[in-house]
Amino acid sequence: MKNWFLILMISALAFNSAEGQSMIKVKLTDNSPLNVAVDHRYFNKRGTSVTVGDLPAGRHFVQIYSFERGRRGRGYDNIIYEGRVRTQAGRVTILEFDPYSRNTSISEEDINAYMANRAPVRNNDPMQGEDINNNGDNNSVASPVASSVAIGSLTQPRIDQLKTTIEAKKTDTEKTNFLKSELKDDQLTTSQVGMIMDWLGFESSKLDFAEWAWNITVDRYTFNTLEDKFTYKNYRDDLDKFLKTK
Repeated sequence: MKNWFLILMISALAFNSAEGQSMIKVKLTDNSPLNVAVDHRYFNKRGTSVTVGDLPAGRHFVQIYSFERGRRGRGYDNIIYEGRVRTQAGRVTILEFDPYSRNTSISEEDINAYMANRAPVRNNDPMQGEDINNNGDNNSVASPVASSVAIGSLTQPRIDQLKTTIEAKKTDTEKTNFLKSELKDDQLTTSQVGMIMDWLGFESSKLDFAEWAWNITVDRYTFNTLEDKFTYKNYRDDLDKFLKTK
């Protein structure tokens, strides 16, 4: 009798836990691989869909990264969508994004029904919380905690503010001087460095900023992907030479 009571209590706790949380599932209409960040936390769980769980109900900032290759064949993540998505307690919010039309569709599913259809996680799975189905759909159910993947200190509101200020400046010299002054105490990811390089007009300015930003970049092992930001070979070679000295 006590055993049955214990089982009922555990089941009730599990149900209440599921009812109190929300989840976001993200996929692309063409089923191409993607990564996501939710509330500026990046989840390195590339698949044809990625599910992030254990989220408080409410509005969440979602970024979708597509996997692309540069001129030299190097793979990198590129942001193709940014927006806010509202979730409901006890529900899975399914965000489907069309990378061609840029349209989004949002639907919801009961979280208990969704979890019941997921295959159990294998204890020896190298990606804890990842569910790989027979159809190749890669669903990572991960708590929104700090990822082992590098995360910069810039928030989206601050990025937007910096970009607005930069757009008001007339010359690349003014822009780079401002950026160096504003960002000297920050930590950037390679992706953020590349994004800021796009704000500059001349390739010489892009190279100057990239070399300066090296010291405040947290994932330098991907820094060579920034060579694809340059149109002219001599600037790509200059960055390559710079990196070989580091």
